[in-house]
Amino acid sequence: MRDCLYSVDIMNPIVSFKTIGCRLNQAETATITAHFTGAGYRVVPHGEATDVAVIHGCAITGKADRDSLRALRQVRRAAPDAIIILTGCPAETRLKLQTEKGDDADLVIGQAGKFALPALLHRLHPSRFPPPLQITENPPVLPVFETLRAFVKVQDGCDFRCAYCVVPETRGSPVSRPIPEIVEEVRRLADSGFKEIVLTGANLGCYEDNGRRLVDLVRAVEAIPAVARIRLSSIEITTTENLIIDHMATSGKLCHFLHIPLQSGDDGILKTMGRRYDVATFRQAIDYALNKIPDLGLGTDIIVGFPGESQPAFENTVRLVRDLPFSNLHVFPYSRRAGTRADGLADQVPAAVKKERVRILRELGTRQRAVFAAGFIGKTVEALIEHVDKAGAAHGWTGQYLEAVISGTSLRRGDRAPFTVAHTVEGQLHNFKPFPARM
Repeated sequence: MRDCLYSVDIMNPIVSFKTIGCRLNQAETATITAHFTGAGYRVVPHGEATDVAVIHGCAITGKADRDSLRALRQVRRAAPDAIIILTGCPAETRLKLQTEKGDDADLVIGQAGKFALPALLHRLHPSRFPPPLQITENPPVLPVFETLRAFVKVQDGCDFRCAYCVVPETRGSPVSRPIPEIVEEVRRLADSGFKEIVLTGANLGCYEDNGRRLVDLVRAVEAIPAVARIRLSSIEITTTENLIIDHMATSGKLCHFLHIPLQSGDDGILKTMGRRYDVATFRQAIDYALNKIPDLGLGTDIIVGFPGESQPAFENTVRLVRDLPFSNLHVFPYSRRAGTRADGLADQVPAAVKKERVRILRELGTRQRAVFAAGFIGKTVEALIEHVDKAGAAHGWTGQYLEAVISGTSLRRGDRAPFTVAHTVEGQLHNFKPFPARM
């Protein structure tokens, strides 16, 4: 480990965090942050001078892995004497593959050790870093950053073993937290000022606690009076129980939004990927949800350029995306990952072809989001207000995961604000139409 050239203030050391990747990572960063603040550390934004920098990285794609390493280099330039810690999935892959990539990090800590970082720092440098609080599974998580949304990890691990995915290797087998433990954490978060709770996991739909499933967890969280809204993170189509959709249709707190990864709209590619459904099954599940919840916001992930993806196979994906009312489309070029089955497949798609296919789908996604938003014109929706700008306009998000701008009111941060949509701009909802330009 690199030795610091100055004396850290042991009573008030500084720590910064950079989170890359999924909502599960964000939820875990909140917990890691709580351990540091509980030990007396002061949190500063990533990129500022710091004593300790934690890079909580992602390795799901090559770009995410490169972003993690780029964040290390950024910190090294901004705080050359800081102790830099790489953790999360990139750390796990490096430890397993015994690779030297990531030399800019002073410590590479896998998944099992990332929730005990203050204790590790104190053990390595007792004169520089304070002892931690007694480590518990659920430290008090306070609203450190300017957001009303808290990510709560309820499940980890996955054993689906899709051909392109490193998650089973980096996060292990599925495991779920007990409902009472989650409810207690959510209660503390809500009492601390968080209004929206996002339930997240590596494979959220696999949640199970002694026979109780995800819908039972949702009901338990809904019963907490201070919780205003609940949102589900990404959930697999093969684990999306109709009970969840039925409950969403009648719930007063569960947001009308589902993010269900598609990955490809071609049956041959889905089979090669090792996905557990075909296009017809996906359509049926989406149709069921839309029939129950007509205003449902629908998000998905698509991998473009998977090995063997011919032009007709890609066109099948485009056709399916056009047929379904996706409002949030996340498109990624396929990225080879060492240790996955897909890494050794023939018929790798050229980078230029992947880039063009990504462009086509992202442009389609932008148009579909605008169409979805325009469908709310004349209707009343509710937004959770996150901030008010200098002009007095309130900004927030609806349950369908659409941004809202509400003018001419005295709304405040944290308000739940019903309003009638009069106008949309690139998928953003407004309660006023713009004044016509003078000639």
